[in-house]
Amino acid sequence: MATREELEQRIIEAIDLHRELILEVAETIRQNPEIAFQEYQASALLAASIQKFGYEVEKPIGGLETAFRASRHGRADGPIVAVLAEYDALPGIGHGCGHNLIAASGLAAAIGLSAVMDEIPGIFEVIGCPAEEAGGGKIVLQQAGVFDDVDAALMVHHAGHQTGVGTRYPEGTCLAVTELTFEYFGKPAHAAADPQNGINALNAVIALFTGIDALRQHVPMETRIHGIITHGGDAPNIVPHYAAARFYVRAATLEDLERVLEKVRRVAEGAALMTGAEVEIEQGVTCYDVRPSYVIGRRYLERMRQVGMEIRWERTGRGMYSTDLGNISHRIPVATGSFAISPEPIPGHSQQVVEAAGSPFGQEQLLKVSKAMALTAFDLLTDSELLAQAKAEHAHWPPSG
Repeated sequence: MATREELEQRIIEAIDLHRELILEVAETIRQNPEIAFQEYQASALLAASIQKFGYEVEKPIGGLETAFRASRHGRADGPIVAVLAEYDALPGIGHGCGHNLIAASGLAAAIGLSAVMDEIPGIFEVIGCPAEEAGGGKIVLQQAGVFDDVDAALMVHHAGHQTGVGTRYPEGTCLAVTELTFEYFGKPAHAAADPQNGINALNAVIALFTGIDALRQHVPMETRIHGIITHGGDAPNIVPHYAAARFYVRAATLEDLERVLEKVRRVAEGAALMTGAEVEIEQGVTCYDVRPSYVIGRRYLERMRQVGMEIRWERTGRGMYSTDLGNISHRIPVATGSFAISPEPIPGHSQQVVEAAGSPFGQEQLLKVSKAMALTAFDLLTDSELLAQAKAEHAHWPPSG
């Protein structure tokens, strides 16, 4: 029977041995960006590559054509630990969020764990998750029961020039978000000859924006409300009988979000009352705030240092962004290893990220963080006390101290 240190070394050596394959998959996905729910090439390439290392692949899953699950069973019953792989691109930009690297990290972790699964308990999975940028792919998978038996989940994500993991509250948390669509229905009329016979739906949308602007001083500081007019009328000489707007509403917690949403709905109804228009409000997918596991995060950070990553972590507060990972984090312990892909700061969702995600520096960082993630997955599969502590922390959110 191999020692723990020998098994860990096997994981690292397996990833090193197949580095060219891992980087080839990352670069192929980067060069062929596919937007949400259309990641046919990326998901097929990733699933096929993982399957070669002894994994059972189920595809599609959860009713999503570009989702998959790759599983490798250990020598005995034990926990189920999953790595989540994303691979959707941004419209008009490509991989400006570096999801090609997240995809390749799933392959790297699968390769690393394949070298030891025959000697450890449990099940290791890579779950291919489409549509993080739009559509909430993980939410769809969760609702379909894909995560029902998973005990803990891990991810990686680029962080510009920073490297680290959240290890204490509120590090690693972010905003809950939902989308609201407002449609106002008025009455058309000639804008010059008989405007008195019209009901101006655009005026209602303008009142909506004005009301939301006034609302901003009466919501928690971390609340974000931002929107656009998607339809403002058809011609200047026609009183607009239809107008529409689309908003994202974000808040620090799901509970705060619900309270803010109620206020926004009242503003929308007031705008309709002021102008005589009728309003229809449609709420889209809600991404919950992320509740990171600090128990797992601390072990993850140790593993990052072990594989030679330089820790540079300035994200001590709540992140002003949202992700469908939040919904999973409300169900099971999750941790994300953030890693630098650039020596210097770069803006998110940008061409600079596209380029850095294919740079030699970014690729080397990918290999290192993938080793750290694979080793952390190994810990969760083999250290029952670590997993128990993570579950206890998860059950008593937010953590104290």
